[in-house]
Amino acid sequence: MPRTLTLSLIASTLAMTLLAGCTTYTWEDGRRETVWGVPTEDDTKTREERQAEGVQYRVPGEIPE
Repeated sequence: MPRTLTLSLIASTLAMTLLAGCTTYTWEDGRRETVWGVPTEDDTKTREERQAEGVQYRVPGEIPE
């Protein structure tokens, strides 16, 4: 395998791995913000309780209640 192909493969794999931990928020005005990490999930709730709540969006930089 040529060296440039190997380096390209390594670089693309690394990029995909790094982006896997990102969450992109899109606001009503069309503005987008990408933040690192996965939103936290309450471990004390059952699966049915989480599904009944629906989707909850967080504001980046603010601590949820």
